[in-house]
Amino acid sequence: MRLLIFVVFTFFGLASFSQIVINEYSAANYDGFNDNYGESEDWFELYNASLFPINLNGYYVSDKNNNLTKWQFTSDVNINPNEHIVIYCSGRNEINGGGIHTNFKLHQTKGNEWIILTDPDGTTIIDSVFVKPCLTNSSRGRLNYSDNSKGVFINPSPANINIGGFIEYATKPSFSPIPGIYANATNVTISTDPSLTIFYTTDGSLPDNTDNQYNGPISINNTTVLKAVAYSSDPDILPSFMEFGTYFIGVSHTVKILSISGRESDNPNNPELYELIAGGIQIEPNGTFELYNQDGSLFDKARGEFNEHGNDSWAYQQRGFDYITRDQFGYNYAIKGEVFNDIDRDRFQRFIVKCAANDNYPFSYGSSGAHIRDAYVQSLSQVAKLRLDERSHESCVMYLNGEYWGVYELREKVDDLDYTDKYYDQDSVAFLKTWGGTWVDVLTDEQNPNDVENLWDDIRNYITTNDMSIQANYEYVKDRYNVGSLIDYFILNSYIVNSDWLNWNTAWWRGLKEDGDKKKWRYALWDMDNTFDHGANYTGIPNDGPDADPCDPESLGNIGGQGHIPIWNALIENEEFFDNYINRWSNLSNSYLSCEFMIAHLDSLIGIIEPEMQDQIDTWGGTYNEWMDNVNDMKEFMNDRCTFLNASIVDCYDVEGPFNVNVVIDGIGEVDFNNFFDVNESNTPLNGEFFGGINIDFSVTSGNFSYYEIISNDNYNYNETDMDFSLELLGDMTIVFYFDANEITFLVEPAGSGSMSIDGNSITAFPYTQSYTDNSNILLNAQPNQGWEMDFWSSTNHSFLPTTNDENVSTVVNSSDTIVLHLNQQSYNLTYVVEPSNALIDIEINGNPINIFPYSTTEFYGTNINLEAKSNVSWDFLYMTSKNGYISGQYISPFLSFNVDKEDTITIYYDENIFYDITYEIFPKASGQINANNILIGDTIEKITYPLGESLNLEAIASYGWRFSHWDNNTNILNPNKNETNINLSVESSDNIVANFSEMFEVFVPNSFTPSNNDNLHNTFNVSIFSTEGVKFEMKIFNRFGESIFESDDESIAWDGSYNGRQVPAGIYMYLLTVESNMTGNRINKKGTVTLLR
Repeated sequence: MRLLIFVVFTFFGLASFSQIVINEYSAANYDGFNDNYGESEDWFELYNASLFPINLNGYYVSDKNNNLTKWQFTSDVNINPNEHIVIYCSGRNEINGGGIHTNFKLHQTKGNEWIILTDPDGTTIIDSVFVKPCLTNSSRGRLNYSDNSKGVFINPSPANINIGGFIEYATKPSFSPIPGIYANATNVTISTDPSLTIFYTTDGSLPDNTDNQYNGPISINNTTVLKAVAYSSDPDILPSFMEFGTYFIGVSHTVKILSISGRESDNPNNPELYELIAGGIQIEPNGTFELYNQDGSLFDKARGEFNEHGNDSWAYQQRGFDYITRDQFGYNYAIKGEVFNDIDRDRFQRFIVKCAANDNYPFSYGSSGAHIRDAYVQSLSQVAKLRLDERSHESCVMYLNGEYWGVYELREKVDDLDYTDKYYDQDSVAFLKTWGGTWVDVLTDEQNPNDVENLWDDIRNYITTNDMSIQANYEYVKDRYNVGSLIDYFILNSYIVNSDWLNWNTAWWRGLKEDGDKKKWRYALWDMDNTFDHGANYTGIPNDGPDADPCDPESLGNIGGQGHIPIWNALIENEEFFDNYINRWSNLSNSYLSCEFMIAHLDSLIGIIEPEMQDQIDTWGGTYNEWMDNVNDMKEFMNDRCTFLNASIVDCYDVEGPFNVNVVIDGIGEVDFNNFFDVNESNTPLNGEFFGGINIDFSVTSGNFSYYEIISNDNYNYNETDMDFSLELLGDMTIVFYFDANEITFLVEPAGSGSMSIDGNSITAFPYTQSYTDNSNILLNAQPNQGWEMDFWSSTNHSFLPTTNDENVSTVVNSSDTIVLHLNQQSYNLTYVVEPSNALIDIEINGNPINIFPYSTTEFYGTNINLEAKSNVSWDFLYMTSKNGYISGQYISPFLSFNVDKEDTITIYYDENIFYDITYEIFPKASGQINANNILIGDTIEKITYPLGESLNLEAIASYGWRFSHWDNNTNILNPNKNETNINLSVESSDNIVANFSEMFEVFVPNSFTPSNNDNLHNTFNVSIFSTEGVKFEMKIFNRFGESIFESDDESIAWDGSYNGRQVPAGIYMYLLTVESNMTGNRINKKGTVTLLR
């Protein structure tokens, strides 16, 4: 990942400062631009943005960011300022006057390839680009040199300035629901970027903006191939890649489903995929290839190229074809996944797709086909592990442009470097094929066909012109020619009576890569349809019936002109080859080529296609019964052939018999019989027919061997203790191999704590005793019960690999013994954590208080834990969590019970209860009270503790003679304000709240009075005073001359308008007044005038 990030950085950050830049590239070059060999190879272009010439000698180029030095410029390549040069990614690995070719190719759809230019130091990246797909014959590159922007070019310009670029492709549409099998009609929604316009087709053709515009869900009522593209209104955005898929409506299948479709042109007169398959027009159209599983789920899909497959069968209405996925089209580089059962391969660029070819039912040879022969023969060769290369097969049904097209087979292509490279690490081969004529196939770029032919001519001529009975000559041949492959090839074709080989349908090859496999000439199977008395006798064999002589091929001469029969006839003169051939014949006839096996294998393949054959028949004709009769004809042929063959071998060759041989194992051991059969105590006895006149081999391969015994009417001289020996059969024979056994007793301690697996068999009851031969390898697997774990294995006489403490061990038996599996009761660490860590709380575990955290304990498996999380005044329990699964999510109950079965950390979360002190005070004392949430607070200063966030409602209540003035406090916010009698607040901190009251102390002085007017109103100058606790009083009256005419220190004595006993005249008089409250000492001073009226 660090390297990847670095590469991305250099691409976007350093390229603009580099002297050499990657200016343009195309991994989509299908047929748009040719190299110096006339091939349309992938390419990229370098541009010298500097002011000076640069010599690229020593620089590196790679397609992998983890291998920067994959390919190097090894000679002078000068690039001048502002010059462009093209490098071909062809794999040719050469630099010459015609072109520059790397040792790798590009795959634009793999999603993991780069083009990286690296300095000669091998580490400094000059420029790089991650390879992104584009559509056929397009390229990607720089839109301009100034801002490093990239785009797509539908008219690439290798070795020239980039012009006419587009920013990108529009976003590809998507389908909902996804393609697949649906029981009933379904509505499909197509979606993409809302700014785009979608166009679609339902006939398998490639959509463009002249097709149906998408305006809402599409009703799919019948099996339909839906394809869609999106267009942008922005002229700098290209139409999107195509989305495609098949909706199978109301169908059910038991095999894989293949859907092919395509029409690239809007001209209906142009022959394309349909015309290839349905019309037999020999063209190479493009189209889509979708493979689905039986349940309708997508296996994989691609876009590629189709072409004819078959010769005679091409005249049938139902045709096969070859398919090649083209990475250059921008959709996929291969069909990915394990298409074929039991085949270790998951990438396929090429397929042969056959509908049984010359064994097609109902079209082949008067409806005589079984629709299985070729697939059957190739599959039989595979299960028999013949030394041949076969076309693996997978039965399927096929749809063409949404129309059902019958029962087909996907076939693996053998004449393909992908095949030889995958299985044998051979990416360079000499491959010859004969079909009427002979030609060289599967050529790499460096190969000359004449060289391949010469290689074959050399070995063929050597064999046919030298005496092969001379062992030295034969040894020379064995080093270059897989004689075992030749033997298997002849045996198989003789057994099935192939009437279409040697001059037709013959392929043979050898690997050329020195460190690869299969460097000896070997044979590959081709079309195997004209077998089991079916089809034309193109080879001209003397007899194509079940009684065909097994040595018939020897009389055919040099048919096909490539020497296969002369080679056979020469090699058969060698004793070793002859013995191997006869023994191989016997081995196969007693196993994979026996009637029982061949018919059972045929039944298994017929069972795969049988549920689908009625649809095939309904589509193309014929009857089910006729087809089954054809299958039964194959079985009848096999039975007749088996009966005839072994007896006829004696007529062909200088051998005797066949004789019945029984191989018996007494005890426990194994014998390799005839380098083919492994006979042991599980499959004894082995019975078969073998030939006399040649040696058959026996070898004791395991067990405590004692001796062997031959039971026969014939006399054999032998050493009964030999472990490896050969015999020439004289007649029927039983051979018994005796083995002594070692008894091993197995125990588990403590009892009931577990069990064990012995050689894959689970043993649960102990003690358990089993017998073994010497050197038997025992595979042991400890199986502790829940709550127990592995401790060690013990034994008196045996050692264990890898160690005694491993659960899976092996030991080699050397004597009787007792093997004990020791187990420990399993315990787990439990940790309890409190959050926050400063929470002062207790928890109880099974009644035991715990208050120090983190707290860890070790418990045995199955122990019941009862946990209680306690709360207190300061801390409230919130929830618990666990790391490894005792609790899922947040567990909000404070009580938890579980049984221990794993290690875990349990975290208990608390919420702190935060409290604040609020002090209440009345000022002045006794002036009032505070009602705090219905608690009355008087003169005594009160401190009350509240939790954080508590809401308080406060009311100031004035005592008599007092009135509320205002509130004072330090921190909390008073609402609505401090001058209101009733306030509220939220406790957010400690505070001191004071209710302030003011005394109700008032003095009223009249401004006039009327003494002696006989109305008894306002007769005196009387000052009104409001005070609850009394006052000190002093008042003086002055006339206009400043003379004091009245004084009083008693507020109850008023001035009656007289002075010295006489009434003073009406007028304005002045007063001075001082009133002091006895409660608070507050003083009111007043001065003013009063009018005396008469």
